[in-house]
Formats: sequence, structure tokens, C-alpha cells
Amino acid sequence: MITMVKPLNIAHRGFSGKYPENTRRAFLAAIDEGGCDGFESDVHLSADGEPVIIHDAALERTSNGAGMVGGCPFSTLRELDIGSWKGPEFAGERILHLEELLEIVLDHHIVLNLEIKNYEVFYRGIEEKVIGCIKALGAEKAVFLSSFNHISMKKCKEIDRTIRTGLLYEYPLLDAAAYARRHGMDAIHPQVSCLAYSPKLTGAAHKQGIAVNVWTANTEEEMRLCIEQGVDSIISNYPDKLGELLASQG
Repeated sequence: MITMVKPLNIAHRGFSGKYPENTRRAFLAAIDEGGCDGFESDVHLSADGEPVIIHDAALERTSNGAGMVGGCPFSTLRELDIGSWKGPEFAGERILHLEELLEIVLDHHIVLNLEIKNYEVFYRGIEEKVIGCIKALGAEKAVFLSSFNHISMKKCKEIDRTIRTGLLYEYPLLDAAAYARRHGMDAIHPQVSCLAYSPKLTGAAHKQGIAVNVWTANTEEEMRLCIEQGVDSIISNYPDKLGELLASQG
């Protein structure tokens, strides 16, 4: 009999299905209401080089600001409201510094999958900034990095080979696990539809010592697919629903 390891329940940008993404409220709700094992989140650099937690390179979608994240100093970004776009009851949520998110992670003994957002905008030195922040708080064991910019993940390994890194991708790749292993990565991060296209993906990756962390499984069908294929982490906007499904699987 094969013993299945329960995958981690990773809240995508916090409990983003119910709360404004990447806010303190969304992260805390993912723990309190969603029972998550950790968060997935995103980091950019401000104009003055501070690592900040927001998904888009531009401010318009999730804040009352305008322009590019990288064009504003942290003090300006901090004044923005990043909650009201989701609903007036969320007014007053502020952009978090990476240190603040790491403190939540460490205080609650959970994990963080941090996506370095350096492919729409290339932030000079973002890898050093992010890893420096992680190490300053002693959060190395709690964090694993990912990016669609695979060169960036290689650079992270060059900065500190103990930092766990994963390669994000949206469409099926040939020999994804072998590619990741060849470049010294720890994980692959496929979009959930890739599992349907490549049903042997997880098994092949595990044979090569590569973890599989899947995004973003929001329907029960997608969640079940991830569980059946034995992935290591399931990233979802609905950690509550995922948690219930995982519990029902025993």
C-alpha cells in the first residue's frame, strides 16, 4: 500500500476568495477561518528598494493609487488603501513590508511561498533584498521562493544554495522535473491544468527529488486532482474549502 502524504494547504495571497488579496486581514483570516498551512504571496521593490507585498506591478487594480509600484517610495505606498476595491468594509488595509508578512508567518509557525515578481518589471537586486530580509529574521526554514523568471531562481541559489526555490510555469513543459533538477531547483510550480495534461508529472518529479506545488486550485474538481496525484502543496483562494476536502480524505 502506498502511503499518501497530506499536501500543504497554501492560501493564495491569503484568503483571497473572501478578503482583499495580500492584506493583513486576508492572511490572518486564512489562518483563523481557513486553517491553512501557509501563504502564497508576491513581492516587488519600491522606488527606495523596500520589498513590498503586492501582486501587480501597477497599482490601479488593487489600490486607490496609480502608476507603478517601483515608481513610488515605500512611504507613499504605505498610505494607499488596498482594501476598498474588494468592498467598503475592507477600507484602510495597507501594503505590507515583507518583514511584516514574515513576522506573521513566524508567529503562527506556518510556511510562505513567496513569488518574486521580476519578469514584468526587472528590479535590480531584488533577489539579494528578499533573501537578506528572510535571513535577517531567521525565516529560511519557513520560506520557499518561486518565480516565472527562472534565471532569477538560479540567481537565488547562487546567493544562498540553502534557499528553497521553485520554477513557476503555466503551460506544460517537456521534462519539467529534469529541467528543474538540472538547474539545482527544489520544486516545480505548475498551473493546475498541467496535471490533467501530464498525469504522471508528480510521480516523475518525486522520483527525482523535486517537489510539486500547484496553483491555483479553486474548484473541488481541481483540488481532488491535486490530491489524487499526490502533490506537495495546493495553492487555493479558498483555504477553508480545501481544508474541508483534505480532512474528508483522512
